[in-house]
Amino acid sequence: MATGWGGQTATGQRPEAQWTSSQIVERFWKFYNETAIKAVPRLDFVEHVTYLLFLKLDHERAQRPARFGGGRPIASADTWSKLAQRSGEELHRFLTDVMDDLGKPAPADPRRATASVIFHDAQPWNVDRMAELRSLITEEFDPYQWSLVPQPVLGGAFSQLLAGCREDFLTKRQAGQILTPPPLLSVVARALAITPEDRVIDPASGIGSSLIAAHREMSRHSRYIDAATIAGADIDAQMCRLATMNVLLNLGRVFSADPPFLRADSLKERAVAIQRADRDVLASVAICNPPFKSTDALPDTTRRDDFWAHKADLPTNFLQHIAITLPQGARAAVFVPDGVLYGNGAAAAVRRALLMNCDVHTLLRLPTGIFHGTNSRSNVLFFTKSTVKPTGEPATRALWVYDARTDKHHTDTENPMSEDDFADFLAAYRIGEPYFEGRTASARFRPYPVDELLARPGTDLHLGANLTAELDDFGSPQDIALSIADNLDEAGKRFRTVAESLT
Repeated sequence: MATGWGGQTATGQRPEAQWTSSQIVERFWKFYNETAIKAVPRLDFVEHVTYLLFLKLDHERAQRPARFGGGRPIASADTWSKLAQRSGEELHRFLTDVMDDLGKPAPADPRRATASVIFHDAQPWNVDRMAELRSLITEEFDPYQWSLVPQPVLGGAFSQLLAGCREDFLTKRQAGQILTPPPLLSVVARALAITPEDRVIDPASGIGSSLIAAHREMSRHSRYIDAATIAGADIDAQMCRLATMNVLLNLGRVFSADPPFLRADSLKERAVAIQRADRDVLASVAICNPPFKSTDALPDTTRRDDFWAHKADLPTNFLQHIAITLPQGARAAVFVPDGVLYGNGAAAAVRRALLMNCDVHTLLRLPTGIFHGTNSRSNVLFFTKSTVKPTGEPATRALWVYDARTDKHHTDTENPMSEDDFADFLAAYRIGEPYFEGRTASARFRPYPVDELLARPGTDLHLGANLTAELDDFGSPQDIALSIADNLDEAGKRFRTVAESLT
């Protein structure tokens, strides 16, 4: 048994080998709460844990013999030793130099590509925080061999640290950042029937949870998964660094391999959704929960001459981007708010084109309350990219709607979501069956023929499953207030757009 964070175990092993994810998380939050560093946001603290963990693990692995996975470090050989010896302004200058060096692109040294994503635009805390940073280094990192912590334990701890920053992610809502519950992503990956032969992408990857879920679904079929099976991108440098570390630790990726995530604006250029530079393999699966809202003006997509419609919001643009750029036969699951299903203008044009060009076979209406601190009403659209029929017939035959929303409300505290909550959905979905021929209608699941959908005004896809009339579950009073605030923000943005067009 382990004796605690330090010391020796009863078997004489280093204690790090028997740490649990919970112990690691509790230790870091204890340090955060008991020092003046709690004045900085939690997410900023976890970013610094990311930097230090990368440098410490890089240092430790370089000390191993080559036959045990050792070798040349990514950072300079003495980086960690010098870091642990410095304090005050000297520590601030040294860490700034390390971050600047590792954050630069290094085409001549591919081994540093992942480090350049993690340290891009990285900045240490202000110099007046160096006493706390030194304590973090000397008390929580330097005395221990972090490379002895089992990979699943360390990966789980890092994911839990990110989950502990949910309030900070809530402050990023204006940029559309939200945390998707991992159990839901596991359900989506299961429904897509992902195997190790697939190549899975996420063009708005956030902290990388969708690709971790996809990789774990692959691992159910084989122990040996190619590192190139997942790839993601995000426009936010902070999200890219956290997503990269999340994948490195959860999936055991080596630090010198190609980065699993790139910082990029996926909507800017007409190109394959995400394509690895080292091999010509197109994506066969896409999972994406794009930004749901933004206070900025609508994104400029004038360079996208392949788009079905312009002047659309972010989630609508990501939906059409994925549908257009995926190769024929690729499968996709895209999260969309209710507005994408019934909005006029560009949203309506995209819905119609989607039904014509893709087999849009399933719509999963999600429970309320699943996104922390919001009352966003969300759905998952499942579709397969199809060949356009010369007869002009739509690629979609029927859209099956599963209602997991009515009478369902979850929160991450009182009523957290689990995979079991979607057991009936997965059973009804009929995973892997050709054309889903074994599906049967029920109180929560029913099909809509494509002709009926195309005949609806605006190709409205805001559909139910013909449940008996029941009151909607709007959640707690806080959920209702947040929903009202969201709607007022959105209305203000639309009025501003109209006003600007009148000048």
